Amino acid sequence: MTDPPCPHAWQHTAAPRSYVAWHVWAEQMGRTHTQHRCSGCGLFRIWARRPDAPNLPPVEYRVMHKECLCCDGETPGCDCRWCRHNLRILDRLSQAATSKEPTS
Repeated sequence: MTDPPCPHAWQHTAAPRSYVAWHVWAEQMGRTHTQHRCSGCGLFRIWARRPDAPNLPPVEYRVMHKECLCCDGETPGCDCRWCRHNLRILDRLSQAATSKEPTS
C-alpha cells in the first residue's frame, strides 16, 4: 500500500533521491537552512533559509563513485561500472520480489 500524495507537495524542497547525494545535500542545507514538518504529510520536507545563513557555494550533487565522478547517481543511461553494478542489484531485487508474489 502506498501513501496518498501530499496535498502540500508544492511546498516540499526538491532534494536528490540517491542515498549518498541526499546526505551530502542535507549536510550542506543544514548549515544554511532549517527543516520544518509539512502539515500535509507530516514529513520534514520543507527547508527554509536562515536569516543569518552564511553564503556558501552551491551543493555538488555528484555521487562519489569509487573510480569516477561521471554522473549524479540518478540519471538513467550512465554506463560506468558502478552504475551497472547498482542496476544488476536492483534487477535481482525486483526479480526476487516478483518470484515471491502469491499467484491467484
